[in-house]
Amino acid sequence: MARDKKLPPSKRDRERQKQQKKANKPLAVGRILIVCEGEKTEPNYFNWWKEQLENIKKAAISRTVGRIDVVPDDGIEVKGEGKNTESLVRRAIQYRDQANIDYTQVWCVFDKDSFKPKQYNAAINKARKENMKAAYTNEAFELWYLLHFNYVNTGVSREQYKEKLTILSGKKYKKNDPKMYEKLLIHPKADQQKAIQRAKKLLKSYEGKMNYADQNPSTTVHELVEFLNDHVWQFGCQVDPTYSLPYPHDCKQCEEPAQPSPPHPCRRKINAEL
Repeated sequence: MARDKKLPPSKRDRERQKQQKKANKPLAVGRILIVCEGEKTEPNYFNWWKEQLENIKKAAISRTVGRIDVVPDDGIEVKGEGKNTESLVRRAIQYRDQANIDYTQVWCVFDKDSFKPKQYNAAINKARKENMKAAYTNEAFELWYLLHFNYVNTGVSREQYKEKLTILSGKKYKKNDPKMYEKLLIHPKADQQKAIQRAKKLLKSYEGKMNYADQNPSTTVHELVEFLNDHVWQFGCQVDPTYSLPYPHDCKQCEEPAQPSPPHPCRRKINAEL
């Protein structure tokens, strides 16, 4: 959202200026790095949020004269590495430490697959030790997709996930489908909010157990999804409140809860004030 240059800086602006003076490199308030084990499947899925954020920027700039109150480097960066568990975490550390900008959060996305339990557990612990987030899945990323349709509490192989997704979706599952997010979003039997609830239920069933390799099935991908939903929603509220997003959210900007389907109450409230 544009800010009149004659107005005094907001509290958020003043805090950012203080942080930038202390930092040795530019500070991005909203720069997110997502480093994925897969080269296509996971990046294709998470690129949806990256595209939404860029679209919000473009929409705001197209209808605003003056400065948009975001730094140019605000955004979501998704990388597909083709590396396994521990190697992926080391690569994420390298990206973070060599970048010329500070990331708000860094996420490592990987599966257990056939890797040894020791490697899998070490990768999760290493990421957390480095103050990064781990969006892991035991056994395969497809578990997250399957949870959009059903609650799953028994371990299945990658091939079985593909078979189940083909049956439930009514179409042959393609592993590297670049439109997987949109397909799950519009499918009448798929539900992202229920997938989040089911993933949380799975994790709760393993409370007190620290051997992540034995937690099959399990996933923390929902934590990254919730974070991205929140991040992009808040960005939209600040930069272009007219931009519509297809999922519910408790909007902190207008302090009014959104309903499960658009139009969201907080959007209507902001639009009425414009």
